[in-house]
Amino acid sequence: MTMNFSVKTKQNTLISIRNIYCIGRNYRAHATELNSEVPKEPFFFQKSLPSLNTSNEFTIPKDREIHHELEVVILIGKNGEEIPIKNTDDYIQGYGLGLDLTDRKYQNELIRDQLPWLLSKSFKGSAIVSCFQDEKISEDFWLKINGDIHQKGNINRMIFSIAEQISFLSGMLPLMKGDLIFTGTPSGVGPIQNGDKLELGYGAKTIHSLMVK
Repeated sequence: MTMNFSVKTKQNTLISIRNIYCIGRNYRAHATELNSEVPKEPFFFQKSLPSLNTSNEFTIPKDREIHHELEVVILIGKNGEEIPIKNTDDYIQGYGLGLDLTDRKYQNELIRDQLPWLLSKSFKGSAIVSCFQDEKISEDFWLKINGDIHQKGNINRMIFSIAEQISFLSGMLPLMKGDLIFTGTPSGVGPIQNGDKLELGYGAKTIHSLMVK
């Protein structure tokens, strides 16, 4: 698999990616399934650029148990700092779906030792993203594994809205054109295996698929 640090828009324009930010525990049911507290304010972690994966395949690293985390992903279209909530739409270039693939066992060890999650989140190909579109994903979004729905979510059930995330994050650091924001996963996370076919979509539409190798 060739590493690619760009994503594609609906108009087939390639956008170079700068940073990948992810919010943690942004759906109550997901926090509950991980036996974690619901956060009082947004908290973020990062995935590395080499984790970006726009292809149709993913290879599981040897001897690691990898879990899927389905998310709506935002593509930032221009630089901004301290963006008011009412103005955040002006900074969104596109909406997509993605998977924040996670080495769950290793992540739990890092959490136990109060260490950063980076190495459990940033292995090669672990930030899977679809093409990006102009329209907001307002219908239920879902992940199918071998034809069966394993995760389903809706942005209306987020603890912190997309606008709140952009405003909060831009108040802590400058956002840049080409940044991605993974906006949180609903409940239903679980392991993937060799041979699985993963499909990401919303409503009746599939917008990305890949095979696990």
